Amino acid sequence: MKYETIFSRQLTKFNPVFERSLRTVVARRIFPLSLLTLAALTGLPLRAQESSVNADSQTQLSTFTDHGLEGVWDVTVTIRDANGNPLLPPFHAMNMYIRGGQFEEFGARTPPSQRGPGMGVWQREGSGSYRAELEFFRFNADGTFAGTQKVTRTIALSAGKDSFTSSAQIQILDINGQLIPPIGYATETATRFQ
Repeated sequence: MKYETIFSRQLTKFNPVFERSLRTVVARRIFPLSLLTLAALTGLPLRAQESSVNADSQTQLSTFTDHGLEGVWDVTVTIRDANGNPLLPPFHAMNMYIRGGQFEEFGARTPPSQRGPGMGVWQREGSGSYRAELEFFRFNADGTFAGTQKVTRTIALSAGKDSFTSSAQIQILDINGQLIPPIGYATETATRFQ
């Protein structure tokens, strides 16, 4: 009650014609809110400091934690026939394995106007082994939609975790989602992007 009176006097000081009943209502409602706001603002620097300390410790922790396949990789892809013979010259791709199991890929063999970026998922299968599946849109030379391409990879991460090899099954689907034979096959070598 003492603080309400002080607050009420301050209101009168700035506006002498301020009605007494209105001053009382304002003082009783605004004063407690002001105290709560002040208390909340006073606590912010402590919480902000705590969260920055936690962020710093998480950054340091992540430096020493093994995240396996997570990260960006420079990949060389070789398309092969059923006997393992190369069908085309090798080409480059970039892969990004994101924490939580998402995956993005872009290959450089097909012109960008005829191929979208690959998006998919990945998961750990065992010690140093992973599985990734992606899909991207294909387009005809005139820009019309041609269907999709699905790639399923089996990945073996090196002991040093700075390179991997993989084999990939390739499925090409038409605009209706029907498989266009034959199913392709590729091998890949990759180094961690530095």
